Amino acid sequence: MKRDRLEDFVKANRGDFDFREPSPELWSRIAENSKPRKVVFMRTHFYRVAAVVAIAVIGSVLVWKTGIMGPGRMAKNADPELLELMETEAYYSYQVDKKMEEIQKCYFTNPELKDDIESDLNELEGMYKVLKSELDENISNKSVIEAMIENNRFRLKLCDDVLEQLKC
Repeated sequence: MKRDRLEDFVKANRGDFDFREPSPELWSRIAENSKPRKVVFMRTHFYRVAAVVAIAVIGSVLVWKTGIMGPGRMAKNADPELLELMETEAYYSYQVDKKMEEIQKCYFTNPELKDDIESDLNELEGMYKVLKSELDENISNKSVIEAMIENNRFRLKLCDDVLEQLKC
């Protein structure tokens, strides 16, 4: 292994390199300018997290209790035609569901009618979904809202007619 001449020189003259040391004044100025480290305990972090969680929980409870974001609050600000649509949709869907329960009781005596009745109702429901998507695109279109209400009336009339014909 070949020895490095620079390394030999540094080892031989080490004492000559260490003759200069910084003055004590320099060390005192460095100490004055350096900022002491701030010690933050884990307990402090815990208190901060607990405060944030408490504020979030209290805020959520207040929003929930006051009903600021509730469906009733948003319904008050909605378009009157849309409110009418929502009410009629709820009414007709309840009536159709009630009539369908009666019709389904008759399926045991007339099972061949099940496919016909349900296909007709599914077709009407498909048309209703198309109308609903059109309403989403143009929310203030009165003719679409009237068509949706008429579709609901027709579904109810279809159920009434089927019940009248079955008489089970």
